[in-house]
Amino acid sequence: MDFSKLNKKASDSFHKHRNMLKKLAQGKALKCEQCNTMLTLNLATGESGKGIIKCKQGCTDIELELGA
Repeated sequence: MDFSKLNKKASDSFHKHRNMLKKLAQGKALKCEQCNTMLTLNLATGESGKGIIKCKQGCTDIELELGA
């Protein structure tokens, strides 16, 4: 079985999300690809140990695992 297409898709997705996180962490404004509203980055993890990138409408909702 050839996994090269699946691996490429996963790699592209990882790099896209990593770059999105970098830009948001630098304070740059990014918009959701689906609804065109502003994305927000929340690293106030509380007990969950997770951060969140999301848009107001909820079509982008990326959970970040933050750890040591």
